[in-house]
Amino acid sequence: MLEYLLSLLILTTIWTLLTQSYNLSFGLTGLFNLGHIIFYGIGAYTAAILNTDYGLQILPNLIIAAVVCGIVAAIFGLLTLRLSGHYLAIATLGAAMIAIVVATNWMDLTNGPLGIRGIDGPILFDLQITESWQILLLFLVIAGLCQWTLYKIFHSPFGRLQRAIQDDEIAARAVGKNTFLSKTWSLVLSSAFAGIAGAMYTHYRLFLDPTIFALPEIIFLILMIIVGGRGNFWGAILGTILVVIIGEIPRFFGFPDSIIGASRNILFAALLITTMFYRPKGLFTLFAKKAT
Repeated sequence: MLEYLLSLLILTTIWTLLTQSYNLSFGLTGLFNLGHIIFYGIGAYTAAILNTDYGLQILPNLIIAAVVCGIVAAIFGLLTLRLSGHYLAIATLGAAMIAIVVATNWMDLTNGPLGIRGIDGPILFDLQITESWQILLLFLVIAGLCQWTLYKIFHSPFGRLQRAIQDDEIAARAVGKNTFLSKTWSLVLSSAFAGIAGAMYTHYRLFLDPTIFALPEIIFLILMIIVGGRGNFWGAILGTILVVIIGEIPRFFGFPDSIIGASRNILFAALLITTMFYRPKGLFTLFAKKAT
């Protein structure tokens, strides 16, 4: 039971960082990007390839994954950010589907559906970290530093500009702001942190396959953002924790494995419907002022 709880806490730590990264572009700037999971996957594959082929360990892999994802996001933004609303959503959804196909069929790079095995666990200065509680502490430090950086971004003039772009992009342009460049930077920063989350996932799971690009994952992210409140910094963290807890209810109550997945989907749907009906701005609106 203890190992299960530690594993759940580690994954929750990774998910809170991924959700917060999406909260920057989707929640704060209003970019309805359905391809955010691409950068999580790219970060994960970058770390896996660098580790298995070149022997690089977790700390350099985190930095390189962030840089790679940022560069890809800049190119991605130049191609898609002239679009908005549902046009942007459709274009980025198509990109996510392409990512799955590429990861599945590029055998020389990703090993396709067989996945990448033999990934090292976290190693710091030649010290192998094997205990779950040690991995949790390490990931809490890494995620904590990233969350602190994102918190500063949310509170900076750049963050206020992103909120203004979401509220009225035409007005932001009217006062001389380069909204296209600002949206691109929002996407780049958001993707870089998603890449860090992906690299953390790789060094924890020690195996990686194309299912990391699965489209239901982006739905899961959107649920966490909506429950926590779009653009609400603390709400994204609390929303992630709440969704993870609700997702584990069937397991705690001993549901048969054959219906756990369906039970979770029912609970998530009920949570989403309840939130949209009674708290459309998120369940944690009391914390919204902390993110403004």
